[in-house]
Amino acid sequence: MDAEVDAAAQRATPASGTHRARPLVAFADETSALASATHFDPAFGRRFAEQALDALVVVRGARVLDAACGTGIFARLAARVSGPAGRVVGIDADGPALAVARRVDITGMVHWESWDGGAFPQDDASFDVVACQHGMQRFADPVPVLAEMRRVLVPGGRLGVMTWGPIEENPAFAAQLDAAIKSGLAGSGVVDHLMQACSLHRVDQLLTLAHEAGLHDVSCRTVRMLATLPPVAEWVRIYPSLPPLASAWQSCDQQTRIGFLNRAAELLRPFEHDGVLRVQASSRLLVARAPAD
Repeated sequence: MDAEVDAAAQRATPASGTHRARPLVAFADETSALASATHFDPAFGRRFAEQALDALVVVRGARVLDAACGTGIFARLAARVSGPAGRVVGIDADGPALAVARRVDITGMVHWESWDGGAFPQDDASFDVVACQHGMQRFADPVPVLAEMRRVLVPGGRLGVMTWGPIEENPAFAAQLDAAIKSGLAGSGVVDHLMQACSLHRVDQLLTLAHEAGLHDVSCRTVRMLATLPPVAEWVRIYPSLPPLASAWQSCDQQTRIGFLNRAAELLRPFEHDGVLRVQASSRLLVARAPAD
């Protein structure tokens, strides 16, 4: 990123111990949520969900809760592992995301439930595993959410939280950020949203949050993978259908749209080889346990 983009990162990254409030709702409508499930989940979400499932040792018959589940990629994969003998629940306050999660869950194995963002609508000690994949930054204060995750876990149950790494470790996000700034979208909320999505990446901060929530056996590591995407010319035209750009794109003039697409393509083209776009992606994976009796 150049100096202008780096300055935006510094303004948008919370200081240690603080958490900028974000709305619980991530998708403006079902069209944007469906685009995310169609394009983003297969390229990024699925691979990271598989890593989390392994780390959390999800097994046949497990009871699993996916908190702030979004379009439900983690919950759907967990249901395949836990099988008919298990129970998987996905909860979110985002109506469009839940509607799409139900639509793409062709097996019907996941129980999708609306959640108001406060206390979880589940009983104490009712799950073996609770996870939150790339959703924790949506909360003004993650500690109460982590405490709820701990509450619904059985004694010794496993908790997993995955957050995006810094934006400089995620070229697909960095290109979108730079293009948004250069094309004049800085005042639309797109820049703040992108930086907020990657704001909860410091290992020491995540460890502190987990300990504040009363979790035990806490560890945190970086998970990296190589995403294979469509050619650059195709991928950059997917950006406007995904959050956060989707909500701002409709009000953009033609010059702004062309400027964004050209700049994003310029930045991503070095990652394209033989007609395939390959970019690295980075996340932090926090794993912990509920206190044992």
